[in-house]
Amino acid sequence: MLSAPVQQQRGPRANSLLLSATCAAFLFALSPAADGASLDTKVSVTGAGSSFLANFLEQCKADVKSSLKINVTYQPSGSGAGRSGFISKTTDFAGSDVPFSKAELPKVKEPFVYIPVTAGGIAVMYNLPGTPKLALSGPTLAKIFSGQITKWSDTAIAEENPGTTLPKETIRVIVRSDSSGSSSVFSEYLNTAGSGAWKKGITATFPVPAGTGIAQKGSDGIANFMSSPQGKHSIGFAELSYATERKLAVASVINKAGQRVQPTAAAVTAGIAAASARPDGTLSLSFEPSDPNAYPIATTSYVIARTKMDAKKSGVLKAFLSYALDGCQQKSEKLGYAPLPAKLVTSGRAAVSKITP
Repeated sequence: MLSAPVQQQRGPRANSLLLSATCAAFLFALSPAADGASLDTKVSVTGAGSSFLANFLEQCKADVKSSLKINVTYQPSGSGAGRSGFISKTTDFAGSDVPFSKAELPKVKEPFVYIPVTAGGIAVMYNLPGTPKLALSGPTLAKIFSGQITKWSDTAIAEENPGTTLPKETIRVIVRSDSSGSSSVFSEYLNTAGSGAWKKGITATFPVPAGTGIAQKGSDGIANFMSSPQGKHSIGFAELSYATERKLAVASVINKAGQRVQPTAAAVTAGIAAASARPDGTLSLSFEPSDPNAYPIATTSYVIARTKMDAKKSGVLKAFLSYALDGCQQKSEKLGYAPLPAKLVTSGRAAVSKITP
């Protein structure tokens, strides 16, 4: 395994925009908690977990801080760390791109709910001289991320990108070093759409390809490394906003219908539409949607919250999540996400209503 440390320069950013009068009115209507108590602006609600949804939550946090003067903190430590913190009760809520595992569930001693808060595409980012436009299929991506394809000039890549000049350089595969929901989702996509080329299964800790792989902590770590001088000739995966922030090229993914699709909001929404609901409120994703306009690596991200909380904290958290499901959805596309489908907003509101003192 290659190792090349890179300094993580900054956390996820989001443009802190002032709320419109309409959204502000909505928020102030929410300011009394469900039990009639007023929001306590001295109370801070803490969360940690998914770096996939961090940029979205940063925007929501800034908005409710500006309008309601309430304090929410969030550490993008990775979905696995977020769920662990929730189990150990070191945080008030967790962010996760995937549900609790079968091994984790028995450790959760209190009732909780999954609240879908945003949707997005896991982007396949790359750093190549001249920034050629690339399209890659599931089988080709499976071979790249498992180390079976090691050169950019490989025949499989060339055949999917006719007329494109590809360097003969070694592909540097940048993956997550931490337990990650993004890794779970991306490995499940490779497992489903890779035509048998992916042999590593579905895993939250992404296998580092021998000889070509470099592991970095968090989506921010991947994006920082890839956009640095050390990141030349690299490929990696992260939520789209990280690629946008670092000005990294994003590959089109060739879907089941043979179409080359970018992770735009409309394409992600089409991909999410193919998912089916589980009894716990999470989604079983479809990585081979039949819709030719669908981006196949589309996912949702959840806030996990206890249904019984301190009265003051529950009021703050409910106001924050209610805004995330309402006014903040209007800003999701500009942040590199996709607005939740109406049915998920409805199920999210129902889940929020279960949080009580």
